[in-house]
Amino acid sequence: MDNHRTEPIHQAVASGEFERATRLWNEYAAGIREEIGRGSCSQARMAEMVELVEWSRRVVLCDRARAQGQLTTIWVASQYGPSDVPLASSFRTSL
Repeated sequence: MDNHRTEPIHQAVASGEFERATRLWNEYAAGIREEIGRGSCSQARMAEMVELVEWSRRVVLCDRARAQGQLTTIWVASQYGPSDVPLASSFRTSL
Protein backbone atom coordinates (compact mmCIF):
# COMPACT_ATOMS: atom_id res chain seq x y z
CA MET A 1 0.00 0.00 0.00
CA ASP A 2 1.25 3.48 -0.89
CA ASN A 3 1.00 5.19 2.49
CA HIS A 4 1.64 8.73 1.27
CA ARG A 5 -1.64 8.60 -0.67
CA THR A 6 -3.76 6.62 1.78
CA GLU A 7 -2.49 7.63 5.23
CA PRO A 8 -4.11 11.11 5.19
CA ILE A 9 -7.43 9.45 4.33
CA HIS A 10 -6.98 6.94 7.16
CA GLN A 11 -6.23 9.74 9.60
CA ALA A 12 -9.19 11.88 8.53
CA VAL A 13 -11.68 9.00 8.65
CA ALA A 14 -10.35 7.66 11.97
CA SER A 15 -10.57 11.10 13.60
CA GLY A 16 -14.10 11.72 12.33
CA GLU A 17 -13.07 14.59 10.04
CA PHE A 18 -15.51 13.49 7.38
CA GLU A 19 -15.45 16.68 5.31
CA ARG A 20 -11.66 16.46 5.06
CA ALA A 21 -11.89 12.72 4.37
CA THR A 22 -14.36 13.37 1.54
CA ARG A 23 -12.04 15.92 -0.04
CA LEU A 24 -9.07 13.55 0.24
CA TRP A 25 -11.14 10.66 -1.14
CA ASN A 26 -12.16 12.76 -4.13
CA GLU A 27 -8.52 13.62 -4.84
CA TYR A 28 -7.51 9.97 -4.45
CA ALA A 29 -10.32 8.78 -6.74
CA ALA A 30 -9.39 11.40 -9.36
CA GLY A 31 -5.85 10.02 -9.38
CA ILE A 32 -7.12 6.49 -9.88
CA ARG A 33 -9.46 7.61 -12.68
CA GLU A 34 -6.48 9.24 -14.40
CA GLU A 35 -4.43 6.04 -14.07
CA ILE A 36 -7.31 3.98 -15.46
CA GLY A 37 -7.66 6.43 -18.36
CA ARG A 38 -3.94 6.10 -19.16
CA GLY A 39 -4.10 2.32 -18.77
CA SER A 40 -1.49 2.44 -15.98
CA CYS A 41 -3.61 1.43 -12.98
CA SER A 42 -2.14 -1.78 -11.61
CA GLN A 43 -3.97 -4.60 -9.85
CA ALA A 44 -2.04 -3.70 -6.70
CA ARG A 45 -3.35 -0.14 -6.87
CA MET A 46 -6.91 -1.38 -7.33
CA ALA A 47 -6.46 -3.78 -4.40
CA GLU A 48 -5.16 -0.86 -2.31
CA MET A 49 -8.28 1.12 -3.17
CA VAL A 50 -10.62 -1.77 -2.38
CA GLU A 51 -8.93 -2.26 1.01
CA LEU A 52 -9.21 1.46 1.79
CA VAL A 53 -12.88 1.54 0.76
CA GLU A 54 -13.71 -1.45 2.97
CA TRP A 55 -11.77 -0.10 5.95
CA SER A 56 -13.41 3.32 5.58
CA ARG A 57 -16.86 1.76 5.28
CA ARG A 58 -16.39 -0.19 8.53
CA VAL A 59 -15.13 2.86 10.43
CA VAL A 60 -17.97 5.08 9.19
CA LEU A 61 -20.58 2.42 10.02
CA CYS A 62 -19.17 2.14 13.56
CA ASP A 63 -19.23 5.92 13.96
CA ARG A 64 -22.80 6.05 12.68
CA ALA A 65 -23.86 3.34 15.15
CA ARG A 66 -22.21 5.27 18.00
CA ALA A 67 -23.99 8.47 16.96
CA GLN A 68 -27.34 6.64 16.75
CA GLY A 69 -26.75 5.30 20.25
CA GLN A 70 -26.09 8.80 21.53
CA LEU A 71 -29.24 10.11 19.86
CA THR A 72 -31.26 7.32 21.44
CA THR A 73 -29.83 8.16 24.86
CA ILE A 74 -30.65 11.84 24.36
CA TRP A 75 -34.20 11.03 23.25
CA VAL A 76 -34.81 8.71 26.23
CA ALA A 77 -33.40 11.30 28.62
CA SER A 78 -35.66 13.96 27.10
CA GLN A 79 -38.70 11.84 27.94
CA TYR A 80 -37.85 12.23 31.64
CA GLY A 81 -36.51 15.76 31.46
CA PRO A 82 -37.52 19.03 33.07
CA SER A 83 -41.02 19.00 31.58
CA ASP A 84 -41.99 16.35 34.15
CA VAL A 85 -40.73 18.41 37.10
CA PRO A 86 -43.05 21.14 38.37
CA LEU A 87 -41.63 24.63 38.00
CA ALA A 88 -40.79 26.35 41.26
CA SER A 89 -43.24 29.20 40.60
CA SER A 90 -46.16 26.87 39.92
CA PHE A 91 -45.29 24.82 42.97
CA ARG A 92 -45.35 27.89 45.20
CA THR A 93 -48.71 29.10 43.89
CA SER A 94 -50.33 25.74 44.51
CA LEU A 95 -49.46 25.81 48.23
